[in-house]
Parts: sequence; structure tokens; C-alpha cells
Amino acid sequence: MELRATVDVSEAVAGLDDLQKRQIPFALAKTLTGCAKVGQAKVQEGLAGKFTLRNDFTLRSIRIKPAEKKAAVIEADVHTSAISMGGGSGGWLKHELAPDYLLPQEEGGEKVPHAGHEYLAVPTRYLRALAPGIIPTELRPGNLLGAVAGRYTVIERRTKQIQLNRQKIVKGLVFFIQEIGDGHKAIMGRSVTSRIACPFYLLIPEARIKPRLEMERDVDEAVQAAFPELWAENWRQIMARGLRIQG
Repeated sequence: MELRATVDVSEAVAGLDDLQKRQIPFALAKTLTGCAKVGQAKVQEGLAGKFTLRNDFTLRSIRIKPAEKKAAVIEADVHTSAISMGGGSGGWLKHELAPDYLLPQEEGGEKVPHAGHEYLAVPTRYLRALAPGIIPTELRPGNLLGAVAGRYTVIERRTKQIQLNRQKIVKGLVFFIQEIGDGHKAIMGRSVTSRIACPFYLLIPEARIKPRLEMERDVDEAVQAAFPELWAENWRQIMARGLRIQG
């Protein structure tokens, strides 16, 4: 996802003489690159208030492309991408990847299972009570489903005999999948000493994502506010050097 904010430079360049106008590509490229960095910083600063960040992956995914003074169109952009490391014949290589989860966070959209999964696991208030902040690995759906797939206590239907098998216990709880009243399934959990179970994750086929990243708004506001000061400072430096910057 790439975002560009448009700024009107006609007034800024109107009073320049011919010698100064030769420096416009350099001044504009440097100013737009600075504006992109300011926009990047504003988006990054707002992430923690909008999302639960388990690491700095999303933070590092907000990147910029600097403007080039010799380009046909001088522009800089703020975009979402991520650098991942992968093996190659010559060793470790960098691969540029676009994290697809950020575009729906900006525009809204449908979230569906991927990587062969059948359901989305939505945390409930019972899970949040146990893990109010970042959900630890041991309480994430994959680990709990691993516990579900383990051995557990069953009652043999014909003989009514209780068969005791070992089951993975997480924080004193055992977990299992059960269909709940609305037709959906849930990962249920109960204490090893209780028969009362509560839903920790709802298993649903799809979900609607509400737009909350607001990256376009943040970048545009940051660029419009930063441009005049950055433009003036870059011209101050150019003038101090006696317009000796070569193209």
C-alpha cells in the first residue's frame, strides 16, 4: 500500500530567480523526502494506540521511498512493506514483502481464514480476563488447539465407564471444541476441578474489519504541516552554500 500527499509548491517557487530555479529539483527532492519521514513517524507513533503490537514487525512495515531529484516526477511516498530474511544459493537474502493485513486496516474489508485454516479465532472476554494485554504463546489458538488434539477424559457411551487419558493442561485449564448456541463453534476451557466451561475463542468463518489505521489522513496532515518549514530550511542551507550545488 502506497500513500502520496500532494503539496502545492507554486507559491514557494514564484519568487525565485533563474539561478535559484536550477536548484528546485534538489530542494524539492530533499523536502519531499523529509516530509515522507515526518509522515512515517506520525503513523508509527499512532500504532500502539490502535493495535496490540506483539513485536516491532508492524512498526518496521511503515516505510518510505525517498524522492529523486533527477526523476521525471519528483515524489516521495510512505508505504507498507516488510523485509524478511530467506535462504538462497548465495546465503541469506532480503525479500521485500507487503503485509496484506494492513490494507484492510486502512480501507476496511473482510477477513477470512488462510494457510489452510477453516476458522478465524476471535478472543472472548474470558480469554482477555486471563490475558489482558498481549496474548502469550501458550494461550494462542494454535497452542490451545494442540491441547484439544491431545488426550482427554471421555465417557464410553455403551458401558458408561469413565476413561481417563492424559491431556495437555494450560494454566490449570483443559480445552476442547464445542458447538455453541448460535451455531458457531468455540474453543472452550474449564478448570481441571470443574465441569463448568467458558468460551475462550469463538471460531467463525469470516469477520468484518473496521478501518482504523487512518494512515492516509495521518500522512497528509503531517506533510502539509511539515512542508513549509522543511522547504525554508533547505533553501536556507542552499543559500548559505552560495548556490554551488551541482545537478
